[in-house]
Amino acid sequence: MKIINSMSVDKDNAYEPPYSIMWGVNDETTDTKVMTMQRTIIPPGGKNKMHTHTCDAVFYVNKGPIYVYIGDPENPERILVESGHFCYAPAGEPHGQENPSETEPAELIATYGNCSHQDKAGTTFVQ
Repeated sequence: MKIINSMSVDKDNAYEPPYSIMWGVNDETTDTKVMTMQRTIIPPGGKNKMHTHTCDAVFYVNKGPIYVYIGDPENPERILVESGHFCYAPAGEPHGQENPSETEPAELIATYGNCSHQDKAGTTFVQ
């Protein structure tokens, strides 16, 4: 077993701007061949562009609420998701998130399945 402190890994601010992502589990930090796991901080009012992955993505809203956008990037469905909920996006499904708070950051814990590194997730922005 390996214990990784999300507070001590570098923040990635370039992968899905304006988010700060701490990649805790991938093939660089562990021997995994099948998963990537991250802690994501969404700043107040932060919203990423809708995107897809070539792998399944699951995230848990640790601190929210957040808005989740799914479906047609030109006219997406917007769903309010409270803290304590899981969201599952199958490979290829357009999705995005937004923090509606003007004062508090939101936080997600996310995993890519059958993908050992974020660079292998095939993230494609569709908006």
